Amino acid sequence: MTAARAFVRSLNILLKFAKMYDFGHPRTTTQYETAWSELQMALGPKEDQASLLLAVSGTQLLLDGKPLEGGAAEKSFARLFSNAGIASLHFSPKVTKASLAKLVKAFPTGTGMKASQVGEQFKAALQNDAHIQVNEVCFVAADSAVAKSTMAAQLAARSLGFSPERTENLFSDPEKLLQLIMAAEGTKRSGNTGANTGANPGLSSGSGLDPQNTAGPEGQNSTIQYVSQDPSLVVRNEAPSEWQNTGGSAGFESKARDFANWNTGDGSDETAASARPLGSTKQPGSETLKTGSIALKAGELKGILQVLAQIGRGADSANGKQHMRAIESQLAELPQNAEFTASQVLATLAAHSPGQAPDPAELLKLAEHIAVRFALESYERGDTKVNAVQQTLREMQRELDVLRETLGVYEEKMSEAGIELQSENEVLAHRFWSQVTEEKKKTVLESGDAWCVPAAKVREYVEGLRLSGEGEAAEKILRNYANCIASNNPEQRRHAATGLIELAPVYADASEQLFLDAIRLTGLQFAQSSDPNLQSVVGAAFVRLAQEAANKRLYPIVQHASEMTSFIESESPDAAKNLRARIGLELRVPDFIEAALKTGDVPEKLAELLRRMPLAAVEHIAARFGRAALVEDSESLLWIMEVLGPEVIEHLRERLEHGDADAAIDTVGLLTRIDKETVERVLPGRMKEWKRAAQDRVVRQIAVSRAPGRGRLLLDLFPHVDPLVRPALLDEIGMSGETAADMSLLRLVEGDLPKNGSEYLRLKAIEALGRLETPRAEAVLRKVAEFRKTLRWAHPYEMRLAAVQAMNRINPEWVQNFIARSELNVADLMIQPLAADPDSLTTCQRRYVRFRMDPPVPGEAIAPKKKCKIAVQALSLSGGMGEPQQILHPGAIVELRLNPGRKAIRFQAVIRSATPQAASFEIVDIEFEERTKLRKLLLQDGKAPQQGESAPQQQTDQQPAVIAS
Repeated sequence: MTAARAFVRSLNILLKFAKMYDFGHPRTTTQYETAWSELQMALGPKEDQASLLLAVSGTQLLLDGKPLEGGAAEKSFARLFSNAGIASLHFSPKVTKASLAKLVKAFPTGTGMKASQVGEQFKAALQNDAHIQVNEVCFVAADSAVAKSTMAAQLAARSLGFSPERTENLFSDPEKLLQLIMAAEGTKRSGNTGANTGANPGLSSGSGLDPQNTAGPEGQNSTIQYVSQDPSLVVRNEAPSEWQNTGGSAGFESKARDFANWNTGDGSDETAASARPLGSTKQPGSETLKTGSIALKAGELKGILQVLAQIGRGADSANGKQHMRAIESQLAELPQNAEFTASQVLATLAAHSPGQAPDPAELLKLAEHIAVRFALESYERGDTKVNAVQQTLREMQRELDVLRETLGVYEEKMSEAGIELQSENEVLAHRFWSQVTEEKKKTVLESGDAWCVPAAKVREYVEGLRLSGEGEAAEKILRNYANCIASNNPEQRRHAATGLIELAPVYADASEQLFLDAIRLTGLQFAQSSDPNLQSVVGAAFVRLAQEAANKRLYPIVQHASEMTSFIESESPDAAKNLRARIGLELRVPDFIEAALKTGDVPEKLAELLRRMPLAAVEHIAARFGRAALVEDSESLLWIMEVLGPEVIEHLRERLEHGDADAAIDTVGLLTRIDKETVERVLPGRMKEWKRAAQDRVVRQIAVSRAPGRGRLLLDLFPHVDPLVRPALLDEIGMSGETAADMSLLRLVEGDLPKNGSEYLRLKAIEALGRLETPRAEAVLRKVAEFRKTLRWAHPYEMRLAAVQAMNRINPEWVQNFIARSELNVADLMIQPLAADPDSLTTCQRRYVRFRMDPPVPGEAIAPKKKCKIAVQALSLSGGMGEPQQILHPGAIVELRLNPGRKAIRFQAVIRSATPQAASFEIVDIEFEERTKLRKLLLQDGKAPQQGESAPQQQTDQQPAVIAS
């Protein structure tokens, strides 16, 4: 079978290739060889070859009569042959390669050919071929109603006098089928005891089986007793006639051998079905009856269910005679009333599927229906109280367990597929309450027995009330249901708690007070319960309600759940050990804070809730503050910190001073803003312990804090950081706008460099002085720009260019006079450092305008043990972004080479962020000659953003570069 499936798949692909590429194409030829090889395997070895029949039924492919599982491709394949009128393809054991080629070549390659022409083309191509036979669909004229019916329905239609459609509906509905059986049961009782007398004293008019009861439903024929509410399903006795016994259907035997034989009617819709049981005598006149009720005692009903269970147990049994004897034995042990009903069930099942074993699924459906009807009628007659219905269904369920076990394989497959199955008791309970009238359901839901109603039915009823505008009635029912958890009966409390677990979303949509009361009541019951099993269920209900409140971000209710958890922990410490962890409120704190940041508003109720979980809140706020991209977000986080109180600040200080590197660095940004003195005291000592990547994070944390005095703090850290971190630190000093650091910067410009310091630091110090616009820097900057030696300028071109750009912010008039004799390229002055924008909406700002490179600039990123090609799509004098061919690691130092070759541009960069699609980098060291080449590349190939096109942190209102007049 596996080989045959492989051939069908290959044949489908082969025909599509032939249509797309023609038969002579290499891909078609290769697929043809594959299909031929798999066809040979499907037919089997030469000494034991068998034919292969590929048939079509609608969109279903059949292999030798067995359905072939498949997807959309197989359905499309089947639809093609079905539309062409081809019923099947028969491959003989002696099929040749040439025959398969004829089949493929006959497949149409055009797009305009009709489906009927496809079939004709196949027949013409294979007309004289003895090894592949094309079989067509043959249409035979028939009654459309009969054609659509099953064989069982056609036989029943002739026997009952129903139309085929009505009989088919009868057999597909277990409820109607059961009602018809009960009609036959009542008819036999009437026939054996004489007309108009009831031999069975246990029957009354209330049972629905009393022949004396002849009143039909209002608006229906009073001479006909209706089996159900469906007026198309009726049974009545008519004129006397002879009856003969043909025995039960094959596969089932009854001890009494008294299965009914149905009389044949004319099949018209107007004629009701006639039914006579075996053993009836000729009865004068017409006798009608109404049925559909299960007028049995509990013991009798259990016996019938046991018989059905025995049938289900032996459905797959190979010993049929032993199985029938077991059924007969169980039938003999039943009371007369139950025995007759069971015999009728067996006869009907046998007639429904003659010669076939009963389907366990149908048996289960029928048995469940019998159990539910029995429980419902017992409740409606008043024999069973509503709070005992569950017990009644559980007793019936024990008899259904064998059928459930028979279907166990099916349920396991459903579970493996991820489909949640209800428990057996839930199934029966749901069917029971589905048949209870709305009036009685309302009465129960408003009473102390509301816990009896399955939660799904409560939800359905409440949502119906809400849709109809009866919100107060819905609230009343929900409050009454929640009160059931305080019942004196442990079993009732358990049922109510189980229901609350499922109804948690419904309570979350109710009024705030009702939800609060439900959580409070559940929490109190959890604290007071001494039964471990009951406590477990009630605890699960409390956890589920609290989680739903957190999901809906109902902060007052979440706070109440937190307070109730504290109460439970004080009252019952052992039971509440894992309660707080199961609710997971601390884990939801980040979600609460992020939701508030998205809306731009921190509710007062959220702040009150966070006060109850200050440590969880402050740890997330500290980490989130360092990642805040918007000034608005950082300000909101600071407001929450004020609400939490001074105790949390002490916690942050402790983490900065004694925590590990990651935990301590997370606190730097926030503490720099609210307690800079502690940071100035602790941070320099800890910076010496940390590696370059950690030091780089500290610099960026201080930068995003936007704290006054951060420039001084960064300058204090300058001697303690890695040489590759120092350029970024100098940039952030310039962006801080604090002139207190100017003297230190001037010393760097004059050449007072730290150990391992590069000339690149002098250039960065010049740019920082320009951003600070320090008047005291004018003398030093002018010296860098205009000082000459005998035949050349004393300082490199890039340093002189940076000094002129810085002087343009301090003394533009001097620049106007100097530019003509500076020998600087005027175009190079156009790319200048960006100044800090105090009104920026973002916490980070770019230092240079970023150019779009179109086409991207090819490059290589070289790490110690790795080389990766990268296409740079955006570039500036301080960094850029590109698409790497491999994933680069954030924080890694790489050597970047742009335009690899003889004129490559080389510099060192740190990878800031990296995904498989993009990586951003920042230049940490570059030679002055390489920087000049980079500037030239930007001017020649870069496309500067237009006004309004730049990123929010990229300013466009900078002072214009000075051009000589």
